[in-house]
Amino acid sequence: MEQSADSLDVGLFDRRLSTAANVLVIITLLTVAMIYLEGVLQPFFIALGIYFVLKPGADKLSISGFPIILSYFTMLMFSLMLVSSAAFFAYQQADDLVSDEDTMQQYNHRLDKKWSKIKQMPIVGPVIIDAVGGSDSNLGSDLSQLGLLSDNQQLSDVLVGMMSSTGSALTTSLTVTFFLIFIIFEASLLPGRIERAWPGGANEKVQMIRDQIESSVNTYIVVKTGVGVGTAVIAGIIMAIFGIDLWFTWALLTFLLNYVPYIGSLFATIPPIILGLILLNPGALLLLVVLLLTNQQLWGNVIETRWAGRALDLSPVILLLVTAFSFWLWGILGMILAVPFAVIIKIVLENIEATRPIAILLSERAPTIDEAWKNALKDGNISLYETKTLNELQVSLGLSDKQVILKSSRFSAEHVLQYGKMTSDQKGLIIQGAKELMEKSQYEELEKLLTDGKINPKSREMLEQLVNLAEEE
Repeated sequence: MEQSADSLDVGLFDRRLSTAANVLVIITLLTVAMIYLEGVLQPFFIALGIYFVLKPGADKLSISGFPIILSYFTMLMFSLMLVSSAAFFAYQQADDLVSDEDTMQQYNHRLDKKWSKIKQMPIVGPVIIDAVGGSDSNLGSDLSQLGLLSDNQQLSDVLVGMMSSTGSALTTSLTVTFFLIFIIFEASLLPGRIERAWPGGANEKVQMIRDQIESSVNTYIVVKTGVGVGTAVIAGIIMAIFGIDLWFTWALLTFLLNYVPYIGSLFATIPPIILGLILLNPGALLLLVVLLLTNQQLWGNVIETRWAGRALDLSPVILLLVTAFSFWLWGILGMILAVPFAVIIKIVLENIEATRPIAILLSERAPTIDEAWKNALKDGNISLYETKTLNELQVSLGLSDKQVILKSSRFSAEHVLQYGKMTSDQKGLIIQGAKELMEKSQYEELEKLLTDGKINPKSREMLEQLVNLAEEE
């Protein structure tokens, strides 16, 4: 008997190892495809990301009575108007500065003077001089020596180069718009195709995976966008107060780089700090740095974490590795797309029985039966697929039927008390728990009182009693 159990464990391990190897092969093939098909796939994935940005607003419009295609078109037009206005203002601001040759020469001269003073500092100075090979060179030549600028290029020329790339960005945006239109049309037809492709229980499972992906990715993108707007607005106000040129441009850059995990917002503070180095005295510069970094940390580490909650459920180490790999693969764009697509992969893996252990390894924390039941009861109904998933989790955690009944009954009662409404699924779970916890007379009374829809004061009283009994158990 013991030998049989051992052989079973070995067989299970071999199957899981084989599954992990197959997943690794698939990821390798996808990586190769993303390298060689970069020109086609990049606009497509950008369009897919924009689709998820537009989706929450489009869904709200469609609920209000708008046709779904018109809802997306309205959100797209609104977004394009907003982005175009911001881009035009930023471009105009930068163009005015670049066109002013006297100001640009003054910037270069003052920056060279500041750089010379830094090279004269006791500790930092010798390190810089050793790196660039001399103490008499200016900032432009030193940065060229370090490989950060081209030969004979001034720091101000970088801004000119950024503006000259507007044309290529416009071409890319047209391709993205083309892909986006087709994604919107395809998304409205997808549910029907899923139903025909996977009839019965399989269809329900695929729909469940789709809903999970949309919910998690939407949450991430909405939170990132909201945090980006908040960070950019506050940063823009701070820079405008300190008299930093191109404050709107740097605020817009802050918003865009906020989509880059970990380091995006930090990098966005570098240009205004460099300008502050030129324009401000040491005390004012220090205050500017403190305010910009505090603003970034407050929005990124406090507000974003609170808003997003545990929607992503990805290990920070895994997320860091994925982000670094994506940067190697596609640069800044890869870093922006890394998180949502890592979430998508994890959701797919955790909904396939053979790959579920891999998804657990990628998670920030191991799944609990409490969280699983709370998530399943969010809409008040338990689907066949959710029932199957909950049963599998119960077996893997070694929980008894009574333990699960008490938990599901308690969570159902809490949900009903919170929203004041009851579904038939919640009613069934509550009755099961009441049968285990209450005396026969109380249980029978509760069973008679419970009806689908709004609950009355007496039902509320008895549900509160049930919750208290379940907590004591």
